[in-house]
Amino acid sequence: MSQVSSWKDPVPNVRVHRRHFAHGWQDVPIHFTAYGDGAPAIVCCNGVGVSTFFWKYVVKHFAPRHRVVTWDYRGHNGSGLPEEMKPENFTMTANARDLLAVLNAAQVDKAVLLGHSMGCQVLFEFWHLFPERVAGLIPICGPYGHPLDTFFLTPAISHPLFDALHAMATLYPREVEMFVRPLLKTRVPFDLARFGLINAQLADFEDMRPYFEHLSEMNIDVFFLMAREMQNHDAGAWLGKINVPTLVVGGEQDLFTPLSLSQEMCDRIAGAEMLVLPKGSHAALIEHPELLNLRIEKFLNERVAAGPKPGHKPAGRKALPAARGQRVRRPAAQARKK
Repeated sequence: MSQVSSWKDPVPNVRVHRRHFAHGWQDVPIHFTAYGDGAPAIVCCNGVGVSTFFWKYVVKHFAPRHRVVTWDYRGHNGSGLPEEMKPENFTMTANARDLLAVLNAAQVDKAVLLGHSMGCQVLFEFWHLFPERVAGLIPICGPYGHPLDTFFLTPAISHPLFDALHAMATLYPREVEMFVRPLLKTRVPFDLARFGLINAQLADFEDMRPYFEHLSEMNIDVFFLMAREMQNHDAGAWLGKINVPTLVVGGEQDLFTPLSLSQEMCDRIAGAEMLVLPKGSHAALIEHPELLNLRIEKFLNERVAAGPKPGHKPAGRKALPAARGQRVRRPAAQARKK
């Protein structure tokens, strides 16, 4: 299978338990790194066009006490490509099946899944296919389906814009690469992203630089194929059936995944809790790493490790006032109906 030539370890000075390749769906080699040891295991799912670098703060915080696994989607960073570049080989189902291979190769029987951006769709798809392997879900700044419908809250613009960019990359691939690849290795994308896409007061260029460098090196066809399958995917039909502890994380100023969408997910998942990252953008997981890690730790201790208390019925709980940066769990009975 075709394979990306190189990759980098994004988390120095953290003990690596195992770095290897899993035999993913269609025998595609899927690169993963397992840090530390201890239960419950934490497995991190990236966004499209992203490698594992955004999880470095999670790895540093939890690896001393937990097995933490990061991995790359097919066609991303150290992972390989399928034999045929067809849409059906880059679906969320394909990603979920690759994730199953990663869990098996990392010797993780059951895990708490963290997902950022598209990673939220991947973890919902994985729960749908393999619920017995899921101990908990933590979707962070991501949709459950059809992301272009809520992107910038302007689907009338986001759909034709995506189609235009895809057409340009398809018709003029060499010209696009010659222009985009060098540009992504400068500070220009970061400076442009500061105008609403990231919080420049919270996000650091050194945290974002690996993202732009990775984009500059990846196969542009992979990006558009997987992004298109993101739009085709919808986990909404089974949100109400999710029966594992869930913590939904949203950025207060996220333009990619509006906070209202994260709140909707929390409403539709029985017993779900929610954390709102103040002034957080789509990159809120690196803008508020301390707050995020502490809230995840609380969630693991109270909802995952301990398990539900005898007679615990989330739908019967009385709502309590929310602290700053956090929205309380809303019972399923109060969820908005779609």
